Amino acid sequence: MADTALEIHDLQKHFGRTRVLRSVDLTVPTDSIFGFLGPNGAGKSTTLKIIMGLLRPSGGRALVFGEDVAHHGVRPRARIGFLPQHTRFHPYRTCRDVLVYVAHLYPGRRSRRALHSRVDELLDLVGMADKAHRRAGTLSGGEAQRLGIAQALVSDPDLLILDEPAASLDPQGRHDVLSILDGLRGRTSVFYSTHILDDVQRVSDSVAILTDGAVVAQGPIDELLESPT
Repeated sequence: MADTALEIHDLQKHFGRTRVLRSVDLTVPTDSIFGFLGPNGAGKSTTLKIIMGLLRPSGGRALVFGEDVAHHGVRPRARIGFLPQHTRFHPYRTCRDVLVYVAHLYPGRRSRRALHSRVDELLDLVGMADKAHRRAGTLSGGEAQRLGIAQALVSDPDLLILDEPAASLDPQGRHDVLSILDGLRGRTSVFYSTHILDDVQRVSDSVAILTDGAVVAQGPIDELLESPT
């Protein structure tokens, strides 16, 4: 289990008679960058919401570092940092204030000095150090997404989950976000969804392809690209 950050076995989700997830199986190695590729409507966001405990599965299970998220409560989810597809910040808070506020949601983890040092480190990591005092409401789409990644990293997660982190961005914004993900390689496990093939080719170690609620292919990105099928 120590070599696996996330395991999903025969995951299913039904909304009435609508089957959103038919059968999802995948394994995310620790300290890897794993792309979850599929068209819009394939069930990617539903899968992520189940991992986060926001939805209960209709069948199957998801394990974070060996613990079933549906049965072990907050313990496995406490090891996750999450960026939803649509991130919103208080428009009048500065970027620094946003991160300080979130950091205070984890009481007892750091002294005040250490907390502020961590915030400075995260702003630098996502290329926002020069925008620390900008109000969140004035940020471009790419800048807001980079701040969202920093927010997801505040708790030093062992697993970072991002839902379509670069989907709605312009080419420069996409480049910036993907560069941040690439820079996290080996520092944490990254699992992110996307419908853009070029994104997974640029930064992913492995990929699972989701179509109509089922994983149809999975493996190291180089192997999948070389496969004739």
